Amino acid sequence: MKKNPKASKPRKKARPGIRPWLVTVAALLLAAAVGYLAWLQLGSYERGVLDVYATQQDGYVQLVLEQIRLTEQRGGSEADIERILATLDASSTRYWTLSRQSSLIFVKDVTETNRYQAGAARGGFTTASYYQTDSARGFVDALSGDRIVHDTIQIGSQSYVASGAEFRFQGNSYKVCLLTNIYTILDHNAYLTAKINLITLALIALVIFVVAIEILFFVASSYRRKYFAEAEDNVALRKQTEKLNSALHKEDLYDAQRTAYTAKALPMLWEKLEGKDAWPLTLLILRCGGEEEQHQFLRFTQFQMNHKILRALLDDKHILLVLLRVEALELSAVKENIQIPGVQLTGELTLTQPPEDPLETCFNRFVERTLEDEKQTAL
Repeated sequence: MKKNPKASKPRKKARPGIRPWLVTVAALLLAAAVGYLAWLQLGSYERGVLDVYATQQDGYVQLVLEQIRLTEQRGGSEADIERILATLDASSTRYWTLSRQSSLIFVKDVTETNRYQAGAARGGFTTASYYQTDSARGFVDALSGDRIVHDTIQIGSQSYVASGAEFRFQGNSYKVCLLTNIYTILDHNAYLTAKINLITLALIALVIFVVAIEILFFVASSYRRKYFAEAEDNVALRKQTEKLNSALHKEDLYDAQRTAYTAKALPMLWEKLEGKDAWPLTLLILRCGGEEEQHQFLRFTQFQMNHKILRALLDDKHILLVLLRVEALELSAVKENIQIPGVQLTGELTLTQPPEDPLETCFNRFVERTLEDEKQTAL
């Protein structure tokens, strides 16, 4: 029975992390919560607008009461009160009502009043039959003491800002109310435009908020994947280096006393690095005053180098440093650390990507050029 080759491959362990759909759901829930709070604030703002309007409406009712008192002083009658209310602007969304005790004697205008009075002949038309909701009846019943009050009430399916007061006229108790439909106030052109603009801006801000969270998450995920990939590459490179060290040691290509590779190991090193992700790759050639300075340099840098820096002895005066995947900032730090008496940096070559020629060829040209530069400097 043949084995499935795919089944023998080891599976990579899944890295722990936050799933994208969880971030999307969390961002949407957070945006919904913020939107709900904004909606509550908008409702609070609308209640404030209605309260300001109701206060102004109370002043209008006060002016009408003063006119009624002047009418009483001049010997007017109940019909004069109705005429005063009939002369005021009225519509289906803003109108006056007048009641005496439990009887409703004026609604909106003369036409509406006559229609309601005609219904009175078939059983009467009272304040209780007009103000049928609990909020409306409670508001009218609470009017007392010649004091103007306001509240939001419900009449049928409509909501109104009501301002009213109780007053006495020729020994009788009357209650006058001014009702304004709430939507007439809130749907006013200027306010409605501002409200739509605020809602639009809030929606745009929430969309930007969600999109920004998504972008930040995917950017962070990208950096995270890049970090793990580089970590895996470093582990693979370190294992490869350790494997190479072991092979070189067995073939007597490694100087154990000086903890450095010999020149014989370099061809094998270039061959191993071909096709590997070792870029940028930097080669540094150091000239020592003699064998003693060379030995002193190796001893000094033994514990300062890491797995990304390899050392090789070119001859009794020259040392080669091979830096694997070392960026510019780290390279500057390395060059500072190797500045010791008797050792001089004479050659530097950085390959940011795989060259067209083999690494060994590039290295040989680099060594020849460096040695030639040393001769010219000596002259």
